[in-house]
Amino acid sequence: MTTILHIGQFNKLRLKRCFLNQIAPKISNGLIRNGYQVLNYDDRDMARLFGLGVSKKWGIWRMNRHLINYCQKVLPDAIILGHADTVYSETLAELRERFPQLRILQYNVDWIDPSYEVGNVQRIQSKLDVVDITLVTTGDKKLLRQFKRAGNIVGFLPNPTDYSIETANMYEVKEPTADLMYCAGNGTRQFGEEELSAQEVVQRIQKKLPNIKLFAAGMTPECTFAGAVYQNAFKQAGMGLNLSRRNDIFLYSSDRMAHIMGNGQLCLMDRRSGYDQLFDDNEIGFYSSPEELYSLIEKFKKMPSLRQRIARNGTKKYRSLFNEQVVARYMTDLLFQEFKAEKYAFPTVVA
Repeated sequence: MTTILHIGQFNKLRLKRCFLNQIAPKISNGLIRNGYQVLNYDDRDMARLFGLGVSKKWGIWRMNRHLINYCQKVLPDAIILGHADTVYSETLAELRERFPQLRILQYNVDWIDPSYEVGNVQRIQSKLDVVDITLVTTGDKKLLRQFKRAGNIVGFLPNPTDYSIETANMYEVKEPTADLMYCAGNGTRQFGEEELSAQEVVQRIQKKLPNIKLFAAGMTPECTFAGAVYQNAFKQAGMGLNLSRRNDIFLYSSDRMAHIMGNGQLCLMDRRSGYDQLFDDNEIGFYSSPEELYSLIEKFKKMPSLRQRIARNGTKKYRSLFNEQVVARYMTDLLFQEFKAEKYAFPTVVA
């Protein structure tokens, strides 16, 4: 029996942003389905409990001591860290000293761009000396190489889909309630050559295509969806706009892409993302400008059979390349030094 301790956000205590289709439970599902014993440990929830919801600093310190004691009881063979920012690097160093054979992997699903989000780069860098593997949801080699240290591995992490979570199969629906869905926070989005808020993007689409039935959410506190409400929202529309904060970083996408394609919607996304190297125009609706995006939306609204066919092709391809078991196997191959790049039809280790 091989035991993997997965430390990340499972949202059992704090219900804000409790997404059923976030990446952590998918990875754990994939590991379990691949035959591993998986122990889920929510570092932030534990810190809240130990701090009695009052003292964040005290709660984090106590959580770190508890984590060491917990590992002494369960004896994990590997630790996977998913945005486990409250786990001290000193705690991981102590665990490595106590368990010399322990292997540690950290993954990060936020976009990497030092000029915009220095904090995210710093969070990854803070653990580079105590982890064996770092995986990030971008395939840009230049951005990833900044995380390379002697003896460690740095690579691309696909956003996984999960057949038990993304179940809508919207390619089967000829006349959905809405034509297009876009759910996003109201931060800045790269839309063509402009930087616009998500609300401004929606307004542009509505102005250009007044006859399109658009389902938009997440841009104000009043219309922010989570949990089952968010998951059920994917049953409303035939197309999904995958517009991230940056759309010109090679193979970067928010996990919205997995939600859209896993649920069988036709994914519309910027060609500059580089995903046209893994998918073609019969699987994703790629656009190179806002004007081309408008044309695609209008075309697929008028031709539902074409939309269904391309969405079906894209969903089948995405589920094959990036399902939870493939992504979990990729992680364990790296952890237990069984990795062979030819096993995977996507870019893997880059440094």
